[in-house]
Amino acid sequence: MSPKITTVEPARWQPTGLVTTLLSPGARQVIRCWLGTGDFLDEQHQPRILLALAEGDDAFTDLVRCANPDLVSAVVLNELLRKGIVEALESGHVLLRRSAYAPAGQPEPESVLAEPEDLLSNGIPRRRFNDT
Repeated sequence: MSPKITTVEPARWQPTGLVTTLLSPGARQVIRCWLGTGDFLDEQHQPRILLALAEGDDAFTDLVRCANPDLVSAVVLNELLRKGIVEALESGHVLLRRSAYAPAGQPEPESVLAEPEDLLSNGIPRRRFNDT
């Protein structure tokens, strides 16, 4: 039995560079599914808070199965927790942290060292006056 998949058009969210840099390909699939499948978004089109390892409605295991049936839910959840992409709640739910997704179509913020005046003549970043 596979969960019903409902996509949201157009996509409102995209994974951030944090997700694409830190996570394995399987975990990235899960995050993309969480952000782009209507069954895992709430009424305001925000990622739902999901039951950690239970079966049933709004369960993380259903999300993983939807993203890739070959993945093991507990392994993906452990990776997401270890890397700080999700937060475990006392209620037994997991919350996708806001730092893991951004509005679709918006570019990633550039580094604070992107400006040429932030570099010394030899290309080494210089300390800014507000660095501590």
